[in-house]
Amino acid sequence: MTDEKNREAADKKPKKNRFIEIIAILFLIAGMIWMASLFFDFSNSIKTNNAQVDADIAAVTSRVTGNIKAIKFNEFGVVHAGDTLVLLNDEEFVIKVAQAEADLAIAQANLAVIKQAVITSKSSENSTAARLKGNAANLEKAEKNYKRFTNMFRDSAVTLNQYDQVTAQLKSEEANLQAMKSEVIASKSVTEQNQLNIESAKATVQRKEADLAAAKLQLSYTKIVATADGIVGERTIHAGELVNVNQVVAEIVVQNKKWVIANFKETQMEAIKEGQLVNIRVDALGGKIFKGRVSNLSPATGAKFSMVAPDNSTGNFVKITQRIPVRVAFTDPPEKLSEIKPGMNVSIEIIK
Repeated sequence: MTDEKNREAADKKPKKNRFIEIIAILFLIAGMIWMASLFFDFSNSIKTNNAQVDADIAAVTSRVTGNIKAIKFNEFGVVHAGDTLVLLNDEEFVIKVAQAEADLAIAQANLAVIKQAVITSKSSENSTAARLKGNAANLEKAEKNYKRFTNMFRDSAVTLNQYDQVTAQLKSEEANLQAMKSEVIASKSVTEQNQLNIESAKATVQRKEADLAAAKLQLSYTKIVATADGIVGERTIHAGELVNVNQVVAEIVVQNKKWVIANFKETQMEAIKEGQLVNIRVDALGGKIFKGRVSNLSPATGAKFSMVAPDNSTGNFVKITQRIPVRVAFTDPPEKLSEIKPGMNVSIEIIK
């Protein structure tokens, strides 16, 4: 009985040793495979979990300074381009528009006055030109009389007094003609000056029209509207609050423009090319997979785009594998991406 037990124990021992040996061999093979995977890539894909969803976020800013009169949007609500988001108090801007309208009216009235002055000066110029012709005719008559009386005076046909009267009449007509010529020149100068004043007045009217357009534009800025379709983010403003120029009053997440920024190790970049198909696994959706395609590769590592780039010339150099951003575009239609939010973590698998 004792011999049988000893034989059974002897038979179990080799079996137990063989089992341990098999396990050890399996661990050895697994270790060798793991070591080989460090130096060789046996998979048909490139993976990383250093990736997040991104999207266009339109910042809506105020273009004028003013107090908030009313807020027309709800936090996390859907808006469309052109929807009114915020109304600012517009009393000051309405007054400026009224002032600009009054200034324009004055400028237009001044232009009308100057145009009338041109009409008057042209009429005066024409009248002066007509009188000049009359004076020229009178001078011509006086010259003829002078010649005739000169001949008659030589023949003693007229008295000296009569001759002196004709001579004086000639000199008077010559002086009148010269004065009228000067008056014609002055009338033309007045007309030309008034015409120049018209151009100046027209420029003033144009400037006042521009001032009015600017005032109306500033008034329109008191109604702040959505710049794109999407969903509004957090509301950080309140009624009555003073907002300044370029202050952000709302941010709109555009829903039809989403992509993924995946940061791959520099040692992986050799096998990554534009146009490669991508599986996008979203952590927040229980690992749900979406389809995508590599659209762009960054021209530099992520560290080079940081505000303070690392300096390896300080003497404390430690070689660290760098990451290079890769942009992945969703190929699924936008309506299937409604569950995906910017900032979600995803895992990327690029098909070689």
